[in-house]
Parts: sequence; structure tokens; C-alpha cells
Amino acid sequence: MEKLQAALARARQKREGATATGGPVRGTRPELSARTKSRQTAEAEALEERWREIPMFEPSEKRLKQSRIFAGDASNLSTHFDILRTKLLLELRRHNWTRVAITSATAACGKTTTACNLIAGFGRQPEVRGMLFDFDLRRPAVGRFFGASPVASIEDMLEDKVDFSEQAMRLDRNTALSMTTKAVRDPAQTLLKAHTAEVLDDIQSYYHPDVMLFDLPPVMISDEARAFLKLVDGVLIVAGSDSSTVAQIDECEREVSQYSSVLGIVLNKCRYMDEGYGYAY
Repeated sequence: MEKLQAALARARQKREGATATGGPVRGTRPELSARTKSRQTAEAEALEERWREIPMFEPSEKRLKQSRIFAGDASNLSTHFDILRTKLLLELRRHNWTRVAITSATAACGKTTTACNLIAGFGRQPEVRGMLFDFDLRRPAVGRFFGASPVASIEDMLEDKVDFSEQAMRLDRNTALSMTTKAVRDPAQTLLKAHTAEVLDDIQSYYHPDVMLFDLPPVMISDEARAFLKLVDGVLIVAGSDSSTVAQIDECEREVSQYSSVLGIVLNKCRYMDEGYGYAY
């Protein structure tokens, strides 16, 4: 008991001595200087202005419903996408990652629907900045899903014909879409160019998005996804419950893991829901 009291006394004296000499005390954070606060405020305002340069558009409720994009509003229909969004964001923060590809083994699994719902869901998280790039260049669909008509295609932006702020469109104050308006004849060539990686690096450096989503083609149908996977931090694989086989999912996961980290497999088009679905409503 005496040893414990002596140890506590020494610790108390150490804390008091540090306070008296202006040293740091555990559990406290030093105040930022006025100059540091001013610089941080200026940087935040400059970043906000860069995002405001991207034109805003508002998709119609009818188009969103037709495209099965529900995550723009909190409802029982958005619950599962909200859970996926939150789990994805926590995983990215845990690893300090930003770039996520969304793909599938074969076509018609719902990868684009998943990608669109994720970016719509991030729009409800004002502290998170998100971008969605339509890199399914052979069969682009993001623009059609949202009913958006950008002035230029994503290929024009990648070739420096237009700036990102001219080609992209904001879905919300904190989310942006970079869409493909026409099919690209040789998508793999475009995605394999060193300049494509440089453009994405420039966008990330200039706009500081917290999440960059990339809607990619199915892995087992073409080589475009493989060409791009090395540029992302992780990959979500979307499986259709009525179309994807276990063998296809397993092969897709093995392929993806050769180039990037598999963040998870999303089961889509499931007709049988448990009793907890929509529990809060």
C-alpha cells in the first residue's frame, strides 16, 4: 500500500511539474496557434471553392426510382446500402485508403446499381467527399442511371481535352460523378495508359476526396478490369443471387486478389429477406 501511495505521489508531482514549466500533460492537446488556424481555414475554403467549380445537377425522383437508386434518402429501401457504405468507409479509414473498384464476375449482377447507391449514400454524409468514375468504358451506364448529360465524356478528360471540373457533375455538395457518354473502342488501352494514372493522381491531389469509387466491367468478360485494378486500394465484388455461381465468384475473387485487396462480396438481387429488414420503419 505504501509503495502504491508513493508511486501515485511521484506521478502527481511529475504532472504538476510539467504543468508549471509549460510542458505537455497527458490527456491534453496543445492549442493551435492563430497562424495555424488561419492557414487551415484558408485551405478548407480553397478546397470548398474547387468543389463548387464542378457544376451541380439534380436527378429526377422518377429516374432514380427506375434505376433503383434509393440511398439518396434515408428509408427502409436504403438500409442495406447504408450499412455497406458505413462498413466501407470504416475499412478505408482503418487502412488510410481512398480508391475502391466495384466489379463482378459476369454481367447483370448489379455492380453499377451498387456503385450508384453508394455515391448517393455518401451524399448524406456531409463530412465525406466522394467521387464515382464510370470506368465500364465498353458499356457505360452511370449517366443513364442518373439521367445526367455531361458536356464531355470521361475519355475526353483522361486525354486532357477538358478539365475534370468541366466534365464532372456534382450530385450533392460533397459528391461528384465522372461519366462516360459513349462506348470506347479499346477500353484496355485507355486504362493501361500511364497518363490515366497521372490524371487520377492529379484529381486526388487537387480535390482531396475521401472516397473514389470506380465502376469497372465484369472481370471474367474482358481484360479492362484487370488493367485497372492495380491502381485501386481495394475491390468490392458484386454477385447476383440468381445469376452468379459459387465457382464464378471464387474465380473472380482469385483474379482480383492478384492485383488488389478484396474488401468483400456483395450479394445482390436476393429475393428472401430476413425479418430485420426495414426494422426501424
